[in-house]
Amino acid sequence: MPIETRPPIANPDALGEQLAEGTGADGPAFLRFDWFYGDQRGDVRGDGAARFNPLDSLRLDLFTSGEVAMAVALAGDRLSSIGEIEDVELPSGPMLFAMAGLFRPEAGVEMEAYDADSDTVLVYAVEPGGKLYFFVKEGRLVKVEQRQGNRLQHKVELTWPADRRDWPESAEYRDFGERSRVRWTIREIRVLEERHPSDIFALPHSG
Repeated sequence: MPIETRPPIANPDALGEQLAEGTGADGPAFLRFDWFYGDQRGDVRGDGAARFNPLDSLRLDLFTSGEVAMAVALAGDRLSSIGEIEDVELPSGPMLFAMAGLFRPEAGVEMEAYDADSDTVLVYAVEPGGKLYFFVKEGRLVKVEQRQGNRLQHKVELTWPADRRDWPESAEYRDFGERSRVRWTIREIRVLEERHPSDIFALPHSG
């Protein structure tokens, strides 16, 4: 049954603002994680580090064999990167944020919201002609889907630990067109007193 046939929720923009303010840590953080990327050519894996400044600055550094393979930074709507891993195509900014459990929609979008059983689903349009569906349970993102009509193009699924609300335990992104997937599992979280320098979230190549 299409989400849009479910009961609509009044004032979706206010709900979106509440979710954006309620997801993510209140202060800066440093994380370590294990990651995996796989497609038809094979698999690659390694470890990584993430740095976060609230509300919307996130940098991921991916390492293979001790070398920096790729770094990706998000600062609001700006997505930038350095390095590459076999021509990996990056998810969109909102879906990358979602992999960290963060609801950070594109600026100025008009949202709809629906009651889907035990989930609340926020929806907004993306170019060209698609829609993003954010599934929320108990105030946390659990799944994001990008659809073109009835066709599922991209999906993020999150797993949350019972004792933590700021960061998910793991997340997986799937690109059904490229038949690829990216998974990361957080293994260390450090809460910091001082914010990270803002210039680390501006890498040379912008997307």
